[in-house]
Amino acid sequence: MSIVTLTSDFGEGSHYTAILKGALWQRVPDVRIADISHSIRKFDVIEAAYLIRSVYREFPKGTIHLVCVQSAETPEAPHRLMQIHGHYFIGADTGVFRLIADREPDAVFDFSGLRLDVDAPTFPEREVFVPAAAHLARGGSPDVIGRLTGELRVGEPRRVAFEDKTLIGHVSFIDHFGNVITNIHRSVFKEFGKGRDFEIEMRTPRMGIREIHSGYQDVPAGERVAVFNHAGFLEIAINNHSAPGGRGGADTLLGLNRDHAIRVRFIDEDTL
Repeated sequence: MSIVTLTSDFGEGSHYTAILKGALWQRVPDVRIADISHSIRKFDVIEAAYLIRSVYREFPKGTIHLVCVQSAETPEAPHRLMQIHGHYFIGADTGVFRLIADREPDAVFDFSGLRLDVDAPTFPEREVFVPAAAHLARGGSPDVIGRLTGELRVGEPRRVAFEDKTLIGHVSFIDHFGNVITNIHRSVFKEFGKGRDFEIEMRTPRMGIREIHSGYQDVPAGERVAVFNHAGFLEIAINNHSAPGGRGGADTLLGLNRDHAIRVRFIDEDTL
């Protein structure tokens, strides 16, 4: 029994999601469908890539992932299928595949120009992605419906920068709890830091954090904390805290927004 995941900017509760699920079940009645998120910021393929990359390996190999963000086919963004780590990814090649992949893919197939469901010419997710996913879910080979190609568009994420003794990253995602996830990976932090003391600098000096903890509960409730999350990225949070109205995460209490710069200043021993 195959699994298909859906990631979109349709919004939670959107009828477009129901259309995709119904179309999949019509073609493959026993397919299992999992929602990764339908709350991606509109047209934000960087956020979509972050979420998919963070979770897809928790699914069994052979899972088919539909990337339903900026799905319209253009000459610059053809419809493609990427195979990597035993998983399939279907979407428009906006650069999202390069952002998901941590190495060269095993194979890339081009669907551009195909019209697999002419009843929905303005809905490529149903027109192309669903029939392609159904074909794979039934055990079909991707080369039957796509042309093998070696090309993938390069994604343009926010890049980590290095300035003297400072590592400069950015807020790449804010979750439902207001936890702030940066684009600074543990491996980059350790390689650049070389075990030195540090301070994570934010909006004001009093907000600085000088320790990475292993979990939120390592600090008292209401205190700010920095951890490396399950995907290995530096995350800044407020332990178990919520302000009136359900808000009160690091985004609100520390004044951090998407794309906000996060600086990690490393301190040499001779300057202590």
